[in-house]
Amino acid sequence: MSIFKRTPSHKPDLIFGLEEQFRNDPRPTKVNLVVGTYRCPDLKLRTMRSVVEAEKLLMRGEENKAYLPIEGQHSFLKRMQHLVFGDKMYAVLQKRLTAIQSLGGTGALQLGGMFLRHLVSDRLYLPSPTWPNHLGVFDLCGMTVQYYPYYNIVESRIDYENMLESFSQIPQRSIIIFHACCHNPTGCDLDRSQWREISSILIERELIPFFDFAYQGFGHELCDDAWAVRHFAEQGHEMLVATSCSKNFGLYGERTGCLLILSNDGQFSQNVAGSIKKIVRGSYSNPPRHGASIVATILCNDRLRNIWRDEMRQIRLHIKEMRTMLVDAFLSQRGGEKFQILRKGVGLFSALGLEKAQVERLRDEYGIYCTENSRVNLTGLSRKNIAYVTEAIMKIQR
Repeated sequence: MSIFKRTPSHKPDLIFGLEEQFRNDPRPTKVNLVVGTYRCPDLKLRTMRSVVEAEKLLMRGEENKAYLPIEGQHSFLKRMQHLVFGDKMYAVLQKRLTAIQSLGGTGALQLGGMFLRHLVSDRLYLPSPTWPNHLGVFDLCGMTVQYYPYYNIVESRIDYENMLESFSQIPQRSIIIFHACCHNPTGCDLDRSQWREISSILIERELIPFFDFAYQGFGHELCDDAWAVRHFAEQGHEMLVATSCSKNFGLYGERTGCLLILSNDGQFSQNVAGSIKKIVRGSYSNPPRHGASIVATILCNDRLRNIWRDEMRQIRLHIKEMRTMLVDAFLSQRGGEKFQILRKGVGLFSALGLEKAQVERLRDEYGIYCTENSRVNLTGLSRKNIAYVTEAIMKIQR
């Protein structure tokens, strides 16, 4: 009898399982709108120029492969804190900030969840809808996960009134997960007046904000995408931020990110750092070196930083162009007016508001792959396939 007899079977991951299906699909007209990687106009995933040049500098300097400290590379962590909070705010907050390098943004979420579960609270609330892996990450941490209303799919709008009402009912010291910008899957973000009101309610209710900040620079300028995080810091919140270099540096496979924790006292910050490092030491010991070295090299070099900022601007322009082209393609067809709302979104994703059966028809009949909640990666679209995609979507709704 096998010792693994009671091991249950599991369905494939919702996103990576679809990616595998796409790879095995023989149809030449197939379209991949699934995984959240930025694609160039020719649909290729290319290494950013700033990253290539940073790697050349690292090779010339004969970068060693020694272990990093448990908390990660110090230069990387310092530059990431500047990137998230800005130079002036970082100067004010630095003694109250804890920064820990992580295995991508997902690893930062897990570190934060494990720390909170053991030392703060096990009650955590996710926006509905949200990134599918949020539930898996925090469930594995042992959190009691519930949801608050974020987006009304039927009416294609942020469900703001019900969101506020739910915050008034959530128990004190619960953790609230927010997408700092470029909401995944809808692409619909709160505006600044809404963020201000939510900040006040969370302070009054003693709720703990935890920002998932995976797409800084994909919606607007870097500082604009960080506005909510910086506003909450200004208002005196103790909070967590999980940030990732997978998207805005294109370092998907390098698994580079960090967890930032802001406390209201420098002594507490030291204790927090010690507790997080204990978690790291007991799991993966210390983080990988190469991705952090790339990011630190770029952000510490004026020339490379300017190249990177220009690359981010080009990425935003391409995403915006694809969003505009998608809406215009829908509007050119009878009944496509309902997709006009997509024009208001920002970032890599939009949710089309299709039913699961319609998503399955898109995949089975047309070879067009998106997640079951009809989330699409806009950079999976191109001038060559956008008419095919929109015509298929209109057909499966008739």
